[in-house]
Amino acid sequence: MNTKPIDDILPRIADEYLQKILDDFSKTIDEVVNFGTHILLWDVEYKREGKDNNIPTLFLRNIIELSDSISVLTKNSLIDPAKIQIRALLENHFGLLYILQKDERQRALSFMVWRAIKDLKYYKQFVSENPSSKEFKAKILKDEMDVDITKFFDRPDVIKIIEAKVTLLNKPEFKEVHQEYMRTSKKLNTKNPNWYSLYDGPNNFQEMSNRLKKTVIYEFQYRKYSENVHVTGIQKGFAKAGKDEAQIIQIRDFEHCKDVFISTVSYLLECYAEYLTKRIPEKRNELTEWYKDFKEPYNRIVSESVINYKK
Repeated sequence: MNTKPIDDILPRIADEYLQKILDDFSKTIDEVVNFGTHILLWDVEYKREGKDNNIPTLFLRNIIELSDSISVLTKNSLIDPAKIQIRALLENHFGLLYILQKDERQRALSFMVWRAIKDLKYYKQFVSENPSSKEFKAKILKDEMDVDITKFFDRPDVIKIIEAKVTLLNKPEFKEVHQEYMRTSKKLNTKNPNWYSLYDGPNNFQEMSNRLKKTVIYEFQYRKYSENVHVTGIQKGFAKAGKDEAQIIQIRDFEHCKDVFISTVSYLLECYAEYLTKRIPEKRNELTEWYKDFKEPYNRIVSESVINYKK
């Protein structure tokens, strides 16, 4: 089949001028992402003991991967989906900044304990003898799917995962953090406290943003971009709506492409600077030298990319 889209709704090919701007944005993000892969390699090669030392590395990897996806989306003028990735990027970025801020090991262990408990609660639903399994099965059966669900329960691989998580939580370095998790759960009156809430940390992402002095970003970008994740923002798809008519804004709408571009680059640069300073200080100068060559073409792209947008 070869169904063609309605061009006024889905213009798959941007005009030459716009595509040049989108390509420049994408290539610039790629350059910053590429430098980040070097930081990842340096970090992995740095000799550290303890699994908790891998947690910041995994945060950084996720940040780089999300930014890489934003580059691909930007190149194809998929700006609203890119906003969803920006939101995820901010959650990872702020989380990493929080870990690196102070007490890195304690906060990394808090993340590991939180993750292990979260996994345990999920996988225990698939063990028939566990109390949570009965309720879980009842929920699935309500979906009225013609599927034999018994094959998903009591699997040997699931049992092994559960055993591994329990073993981890019983290790000496995790016991105290596990106890703190339970204390925080009781204190906040919730069965599922956030990992950053342990040791009297922020109760939620907004509070963490405030502690990191990122309130402006949270209020004016994260909160706004959340509309792209939830259904609260679907009405933005109308350019105008009257009594007898409505105009739909095209898919692949490029209105905020420059904002997405600048934000992605800015967050990556901040992340790299903080990461190198705290984790690999001897490589901090590598970022400084790289930035000397990056700064001029980046500023030129920002200043020369003039986008005429009309709804």
